[in-house]
Amino acid sequence: MEAKQSNSNIIMRTENPVHEGDLKWIIDNACKFSRRLRSSNFSLQTECEPEFQIVAKFNDRYPDVHVVNVNVGIQRIDSGDKSVYVTADAQLMNTDGDVYCRKEVNFSCASGSAPFYIFSEMFSDSTSKLTIPGLKTGISSKDIDDFFHLRVKNLIAAHGSVSQIFILPTDALVVKVHIKTYGCCIITSKEVSNAPERLTPKSHVDKLLNDFKDAYQHQELTDIELVVGGRAIRAHKFVLQARSPVFRNMFEHELEETTAGTIQIDDVDYTALQALIWYLYTAAVLKLPYDDLCDLYEAADKYQVSSLQKQCSEILKSSLSSDTACRVLVLADMHNDSFLRQQAVDYILRNFAEVRATEDWELTMRSHQRVASDVLEKVCNFKPDTKS
Repeated sequence: MEAKQSNSNIIMRTENPVHEGDLKWIIDNACKFSRRLRSSNFSLQTECEPEFQIVAKFNDRYPDVHVVNVNVGIQRIDSGDKSVYVTADAQLMNTDGDVYCRKEVNFSCASGSAPFYIFSEMFSDSTSKLTIPGLKTGISSKDIDDFFHLRVKNLIAAHGSVSQIFILPTDALVVKVHIKTYGCCIITSKEVSNAPERLTPKSHVDKLLNDFKDAYQHQELTDIELVVGGRAIRAHKFVLQARSPVFRNMFEHELEETTAGTIQIDDVDYTALQALIWYLYTAAVLKLPYDDLCDLYEAADKYQVSSLQKQCSEILKSSLSSDTACRVLVLADMHNDSFLRQQAVDYILRNFAEVRATEDWELTMRSHQRVASDVLEKVCNFKPDTKS
């Protein structure tokens, strides 16, 4: 779309690009799980904000014949503030290329929303447990009764009509998804011809940050090396001590390591330290997997970078789910973050049935009894009809 103001040389352009890409995820030992699995994070373009995961939930449906129910869906896991429209063409396959089922779905998703489940199917890992003559990739109660193995007859007798049961010959399930997103990168640009550039206070700050970022990325006149796990990050003492009281204390006391130009870092892993240093130069939080984000939150507290800790806290709050709430609660409690702790408690109170079914809740009960007891006391007094 292009609109031109009358009597002016200002041109406004609005673009709403479509991003698309493919994901292939192979789940080995698919019929031996009884829990939730997640694929690695993926985004469609480097400049595209939304990130997604494929989620697979496994439940033993009929243990006597080793049949597992699999639910497969897509979940958005970034911290963006825009809802996006998604079109997904998804397939469930085996490693031989046989396609069991295929669906195309359309849905809208916001950051931190629950998974959108596409498939709910049953699988068996062994044809010896579900055997009928002929080459087949699956069976159901609609097949001819004479073909059924005795165990399947018993299964139908015990459970009634049985929907399709797919056979995974190598116990490896392949999830293949082609995904498109709309509305995530709406761009409105303004072009002014023959007009001198006018710098605003914000543009001055942006230029300053870009200059610092360039100096860091090109390692211009760096004078300190941070070593963690055998890997080094080169930086500038001035920037580190200006942004972190902990670094300032290191340099002011002229420790032997700092005078030698090298500091050994043992309390933060490489990914978290790299993200911490990036923030000190740019005031921007890198997009990280959930576990690394938790490590960055802890590093921000250790090095007293309160603005970074607050931003990590906001991201963790937006990613609260039944699988993350317990870890966020314990993390916030350990770092005296009353805001994040209350957010995690509120989430658990509203979704306690789902949270207590997770492995993290069992771990919290065993290893953080004070925190778990506090939550249980609030659960007992919780009245949903009077709470927001």
